[in-house]
Formats: sequence, C-alpha cells, structure tokens
Amino acid sequence: MDKNGNRLLDRLEEYENKKRKTEIAILVIITLLVIAIGVSYALWISTKEQTGENVVSTSCLNVTIENEEDDISLKNTFPILDEEGLNSKPYKFNIKNNCEEYADYKISLEMLSETTINSEYIKIALSEEGDKGVGTLLNEYEVKEQLTVDGAKEGRQIKRGKLKPSEEKKYELRIWIDEDVTKEDGIENSIYKSKIVVESVLGEKPYTESILNGTDPVLDGKLIPININEEDGSVTRADETEKWYSYAEQQWANAVILRDGIEDPGKNQPIDENDIESYFVWIPRYRYEIFTEESDMVLGTKEEKEQIINIEFENKDEPVKSGTTKGQMLTHPAFTSFNTNGIWVGKFETGYDGAGNAGEAQVNPSNEAAAIEATNKVIIKPNVYSWRYIQVAKAYTVGRHYEATLNSHMMKNMEWGAVAYLQHSQYGSHASVRINNNSAFITGYAARYEPTTGYTTTNELCSDTPDACNEHGGTKPEEDGEYNTNYFNKESVVASTTNNYTGIYDMSGGALEYMMAGLDDNSTGDGKTGKLVSGRNYISNSGFNGILTWPTSDLDNGNNQDITSIIDGIDLPDDERYYDKYDYGTNYTSYYRGKLGDASKEMGPFQSIKYKSQSRFVGGWYNDEGWLIHTGAPWVQRSGMYLHGISAGIFEDDANIGINDVNVGFRLVLAF
Repeated sequence: MDKNGNRLLDRLEEYENKKRKTEIAILVIITLLVIAIGVSYALWISTKEQTGENVVSTSCLNVTIENEEDDISLKNTFPILDEEGLNSKPYKFNIKNNCEEYADYKISLEMLSETTINSEYIKIALSEEGDKGVGTLLNEYEVKEQLTVDGAKEGRQIKRGKLKPSEEKKYELRIWIDEDVTKEDGIENSIYKSKIVVESVLGEKPYTESILNGTDPVLDGKLIPININEEDGSVTRADETEKWYSYAEQQWANAVILRDGIEDPGKNQPIDENDIESYFVWIPRYRYEIFTEESDMVLGTKEEKEQIINIEFENKDEPVKSGTTKGQMLTHPAFTSFNTNGIWVGKFETGYDGAGNAGEAQVNPSNEAAAIEATNKVIIKPNVYSWRYIQVAKAYTVGRHYEATLNSHMMKNMEWGAVAYLQHSQYGSHASVRINNNSAFITGYAARYEPTTGYTTTNELCSDTPDACNEHGGTKPEEDGEYNTNYFNKESVVASTTNNYTGIYDMSGGALEYMMAGLDDNSTGDGKTGKLVSGRNYISNSGFNGILTWPTSDLDNGNNQDITSIIDGIDLPDDERYYDKYDYGTNYTSYYRGKLGDASKEMGPFQSIKYKSQSRFVGGWYNDEGWLIHTGAPWVQRSGMYLHGISAGIFEDDANIGINDVNVGFRLVLAF
C-alpha cells in the first residue's frame, strides 16, 4: 500500500477512536446518573446581611423571597448541559432600597462547612427577572475575603450593584452541575451547601447624564472607571459621583481591568499604564432612525451618502422600536440580544501579552483546552502587538473565558455596527475614522494623513503623490513613525471614534478583525437551522464543527474521499445570542442579505471601482469596502488592514474563510 493509502487508514482509525471516546463519555454520564440517584446536593439560600454605618438598618434594604420553599435542592441530579441549566426552575428573590439615599449592594454565595464538592464543578446563572442569564462556573467569580455566615469556608462575590431610592431589583438564581463533570472528578455522594448573602452600605449618588435616559455605564466586578488626560493619554481613577463622561460632548465612558494583584488605587488617583490589563468603552443602548432607502441597498452606482445618524438613547425598560424602512426608529439589535442597557467594547484590537514583535503575536492554540489556557495572554491596550493568526473558533473560546463573570465574548457584527452608528451620530466624531497604518500591527496608531487611494499593493507616500496617497509603515511600540503617530501622541485621536482619547481605536486599519458572524448552514434559505457553517473546506475553516461550503476531496493524499464537514473541532455555541447568522448565499454582492444595524447594506449603493490594477467594491460612505459573506468566504471581517488605504474604515465590510490568517485578529465585548 502506498503512503496515500496509509494516510487514509490513519484518518479512518483516528475517526473511530474519536467515535469510541464519545461513546465512553456517554457511558460515564449514564454511570454518574445512576450513582447520583438518592444523593442530595442541598443549597440553602435564605439569609440576608447588611453592614455599614448605624444609620443603615435592615429596614433600609429589604430582601424578600418569592419561592414557597426556603431552599434549593438539586436532588437525584447529574451533569447537565448549560441549555438545560438555564431552563431549570429558578430561585427568586427581590432586593428593594427603602432608603432615601442610594445603596450599594453585593450579592455573594458563601459555602458552608458541610460542603464537600469544589466550586469548580458548580455552575450558576444569576440574572434579573425575565432573563435566563449566562452559565458561569462558580470558581470563576471573585473570592470573598471576609465571610459573613457562621461556619462558611468559602465565599464568591457574584454580583455588585447600586439601587436608587425606592428602586427594586428582582433576581433569579439557577444552579446546576457542570456538563463537563465526569465520574473521574469524584463528586459522587458530595454535598454542596451555601447561603446567599446580600450586603449593603449607603452610597453616594453616582453621576448620570440626562440624555442617556438611564443607560449610564454599568460597573461590576473588576471594571474600574477612569478619566483619560486629553493631552497625553495618562489615566486616573474616576470618582463615580463626579462627571467622568459626557456623551453630549463626545466624551465616552472608559473603564479598565487591572492586572492580577493590582488593587483599586482609589478615587482620583493615577493608574500606572503597566498596571492596566485591558481598556473598555461603554456603548449605551439606543434606537436609531433608519437612514437608507431599500432601493439603495444594492449594487449600482455609488453615491456619497454620509450623514449624521439620528440616535435616541433608550432604556431597556422602554418598549422596543421595530422599524423596517427609512425614517422609522429601530432599537439597535446589539442591545436586545442580551437585553442590556449597553455593552463594554474593547478600546483596541485584542493584543497578545508578552509579544516582542508582530510574529510572536501570531498564535493559534492547538485545541479548545489550549485556547482556554491562552486566555491569560489577552491584553487590550495601546502600543501592543495585535493577536492574529487565530481561527474564529479559538478566538471565540478565548473571548468567552476571558472574563466569564462579565459575560465576555468575541465581538459580533451587530455590535460592530452599534459602535459605527454611534460614532457617526451627534455623540461621536461623525467623520472618517483615520486608518491605523502601522505595518507591524501595533495597536492605537494613526496615519499622519488621510489616505486618498485604496489598496494598490504599493506604499505610495502622501508627500510624493497626494492624489494617490496610501502610505504605511511600522515602528517600535510607543514611538512615532515617519508615516504615523502612536496612541500617547495626542495627534492619534483622529483614529478614535470620538476624535478624542475617550473613543475606540483600531476600527479602521491595523489588523482585519474577525466577527463572530457567519453564514447559515442551510442552503434552502429558510434561516431556521440556528447553526453556522464551519468554513470553505477541511483545510480552510473556522475550527468550529459544521458543514463546509465547498467540500473537496482529500487533495493532500490524492484520494477521492469527499469531506463535507468538520467533526473534530470546537462545537458552535448553542446560545444564538453569541453570534450573528446570515442567510446562505453564493454571491458577495447580494447586499440584501445584510442586516439593519450592522453597518453593511445600509452603506449602499455599492459599485466596483479600480485603484490602478486593484478592483474593489465600495459603498457610499467614505469609499469603505463592501464584500458580503458568501459560500466562498463565509465569515465576517471588519475594518480593513493597515495597507488598505481609503478602502479601510469603520464601515468596511468584508469576508474571510475563518482560518488562522496572519492579517486577521479579533476584539472583545462585555455584556452584563
């Protein structure tokens, strides 16, 4: 038998081994189910506590329990899928502030001494009434250093918030055994017993902005509010009771997550840049007036269509607007998917912590476990090398595990659109966002001059050919280059969504950015499958399990075996809130398949134009490129890259295969 035949046998053997492993895993779960019969995992949840000055009494913060029983019991239980856990019966309790002052509160779970099961095996979802929330391992929450309940041995802080006078919050708590627990974890006959602790102190009234209509920034867990010096980009810890943002003045709210071991420095204190792990910017929930006629969402004759987008901030408690045609109001879908009053968006492309050059930031973890482990390499800062060469499935995994308690995830296409439309409203710069033309893929840079030419494959200097300007170049982090300036040079703000330091960077150029958005795997076009395709073929795919749009025979081995799907990769998320799905299509100019709000088809009409020998489809907004995803390239990518010139931009919409591409990175979002 020749080497090609041996390779085929190896592939078949590998497939059979994986199949056997799946069967074993099923048997393990069944065995665990049998062992678990008659075992009770008791979770007592019936206490309330309050601390603070004497003027804060227990009558100030009222905790009520809606359930008839005063405890939750997971009896005859076994590991279940997150989907089942999120659909299980919740335990409900309400917190109401009866005082005339604001009240800060914390919700914790404190495990009692009888507990013999580790928190790493328990999953919880705490959410406001009507929202099932997100399942998170209990051990991923912040450890509570000072325990309140007698006999408690471990505490986890699971929620922090603020109540207005007379305000009430209704919470639902769901608890289950994590689906990944197996017999080998040794949890048989274990007990988990804990109590909920609600602690409160009087708080000062936080700063709010009236035009936001209650969509002011929400801080929780590790997020530290900051002010950014408009002269040099340096950071101080903000005082939440004083003005630290103003969307009316294009000053967006910023917050940071500090590196492990770095404590909150306190109000108005400086924060060393080296102590910061990641920057995020708040995008408040809003509705917008649809601004494009359906007849313009097509391939035709390009027109200049830039305009200020009419936006009204909308609290999640207000009725949703569901407009479909020009002039009607539409609640932006980026906020309705998680039903939040806003999202925190990574201020920069995701970087790779510790990378000393562009090549060291090209990392594609080998599998799902390696991607989870690589989460500690996430850094979202200026002057770092953008993390590229990573498949979509690995980027998604990194995103979901970065700050799970804050519901971190890989940015979706609709979330990109939410930033783009806010940028082009009266609350943003409403101008062309300057390209990051740093050829070393360093974050936060800005071109010195606005490009006038699209991608031509050559570096054409503005000083030599101003009518054909497409210059780009690299430099060392924190140093200005010949053609660009670094973030800490205040001239870089032209690359911000606000034309000042409070905006979001790298949304034009730098690296291309994969979105968690792809093509529906159903070629019949009914849009009901709820799954995305994996990629083009068994070599060029996202790393997710799923069908392939251009199945090929085993080309490497010279065999005629057709490979139609990926079966040994990472499973797609069951929760559709974490991805955007587009109708199946074979044409990259069928713009009607775009979505309202995602900054794709609304940027039309589109036209094919040529920059020297390079043809590009561009829209009516700043000549930003427009290629819709299709069977040949079924995953969305945005922004363009450093050498795309005027074709790059915040309204650029492009397509890729989902592979680990040296030019493509990703961005993270928090939604809670």
